[in-house]
Amino acid sequence: MNYFITGITGTVVPVIVEDLIRKDKDAFFYFAIRKDSKGNDIQDRFKAVVESLNLDKASKLNLYKQSKLVDIDIEADKIGIEPDLYDELVKNSEKILHGAADVRFDQPYEAIRMPNVVFTQKIYELFADIKKYRKTAGKSDATLYYISTGYAYGKYNKMIPEDYPEFHPGKPDNTYAQTKAEAKIFILDKIKQHNDRIVIFEPTIIGGSAKTGKTKTYNLHYIVIMLGYLGKLPFLTSHKNQLDIVPVDWVAAIISDIMSKNEFHQGAIRMASGKDAVTVGFLHDKGYDFYVTNDPVPGHVIPKIRFVPRWFFNSMVQVQKRFYQMMYLCTRIKRYRKLFKGICLLEGYFPYITGYKVFENSKSLALINKYTDCGAAPPLQDVFDSNGHLVQKGYYKKIFVDTLETGWGGMVDFKRLEKKTEPFKSPQAAYSATRK
Repeated sequence: MNYFITGITGTVVPVIVEDLIRKDKDAFFYFAIRKDSKGNDIQDRFKAVVESLNLDKASKLNLYKQSKLVDIDIEADKIGIEPDLYDELVKNSEKILHGAADVRFDQPYEAIRMPNVVFTQKIYELFADIKKYRKTAGKSDATLYYISTGYAYGKYNKMIPEDYPEFHPGKPDNTYAQTKAEAKIFILDKIKQHNDRIVIFEPTIIGGSAKTGKTKTYNLHYIVIMLGYLGKLPFLTSHKNQLDIVPVDWVAAIISDIMSKNEFHQGAIRMASGKDAVTVGFLHDKGYDFYVTNDPVPGHVIPKIRFVPRWFFNSMVQVQKRFYQMMYLCTRIKRYRKLFKGICLLEGYFPYITGYKVFENSKSLALINKYTDCGAAPPLQDVFDSNGHLVQKGYYKKIFVDTLETGWGGMVDFKRLEKKTEPFKSPQAAYSATRK
């Protein structure tokens, strides 16, 4: 099977490719890729991805042989693909996986619309050309697989429905959700107009692997946990709210099964924990106990977060943000500007953590059970029966261990933190010295 894939430098798509290699021995991949902002060329970027994959040496070498890189420009006609290569893609591609997106929550709408909406529209144009060619040539139909998000539905005061083929999003939480909703509307219109073979995947918050706890990106709940560890999040709200976090390996297994089994060709599959999602309070309590017990920094004190009413929490965030903004305008000290931008980024996260986000997923679970070898999402928390006996062990400790092993992907410098705590390690010695 020949695959055209976008998003190989992201978080989820590399894990999907790992699975596809194991499930489809004849797989050949065209990877859409472009230079990054640091000037790294497409070969260097692809090599870095391959070397990071959980594959043995022989499998990595085979992946190099079974792949062809496609240099793209998402702003150009036909996404900037050289004409001969574009014709090759049209003639050879059987399946498209569009997993590329800008997942930042603090971007201006016009800036994020290009990678999330316009890019999707141009991928569909390529799909339409492939579809037309294969029909003329008497070949089997092509399929487009599009990775959306459950959060395209925006704000809901009740359970977020599974309403395919309809789509009724609420007010978006941020520009990311807004553009993903716009792209989904575009895709749904194409399905309705042309009865296209398109599968929409709707994961919720994608966390670390349930098997290992590891992740490629430390965003959203990882940031909040990190701030709690550093003592920079004195207040939080909505401890009973549920965080619908699903492990990346479960998401990848479903998508790779759907693609390789080649049985489900049209519809939407939501990948969510649903009613079994972990609560903010559970994650805080378990995280606090774990980090206090396993803190690699001697003498570091981790304060417990105080849970306060929503109105108070939101007010404190606004006060802090305005304070740092005013301090920067008055002093032009870059640190204040950085703190202001950091709070703006966190504001994009808060609806996912403090807002009501519970997803219906019964229809999708039926599809997952029917068309894949997967079941329901592994629970992040421990699950007990009515008698208080442990039924299923969660994987939250694996995630906590990974954050300490990696320093949240390098965001926390434990040696620097230890130096900051040095003056507080030996209070008795300091006291005796002052008495002398």
